[in-house]
Amino acid sequence: MANEPMRQGRQGPPGPQGHPGRQGPEGARGKPGPQGKPGPEGKRGEQGPQGKQGPQGSQGPRGEQGPPGALPSIEQVMPWLHLIFDAYEDYRRKREQDARDEAERDIADRAALEAAVQDHMSDDDEDDDRKKKKKKRKKDKRKNKEKYEDDNEE
Repeated sequence: MANEPMRQGRQGPPGPQGHPGRQGPEGARGKPGPQGKPGPEGKRGEQGPQGKQGPQGSQGPRGEQGPPGALPSIEQVMPWLHLIFDAYEDYRRKREQDARDEAERDIADRAALEAAVQDHMSDDDEDDDRKKKKKKRKKDKRKNKEKYEDDNEE
């Protein structure tokens, strides 16, 4: 029996023929997928307004001296010299006049002071001729009272 092949039974009848049943409920949602790659970079925008000016830098080195200029002729200088000398003479005259005025004021002040001193001295001489007033002595009231009482009793 070991070598004998197994025998199969007769084939069964086919299943029921008809329409399939309705679809079952949907399953649970799946997990979200991995993050996508970033898109391409956009166009460059307009340039912004100009910034304010920075602090002033230090002064640079001094340049070389230029060639010497031509000196003015004596005809050009003479009018200026005349103006300068005239102004100096006016200044000197004004100072001399101020000094004279100051001296005259000093002399007048001294004369007025001397006159005042002389006047005051003559006033003192007149006062010496007058006699000084004697001061009235105040009498003691008690003594006076006793004196009057004595006079009244007699």
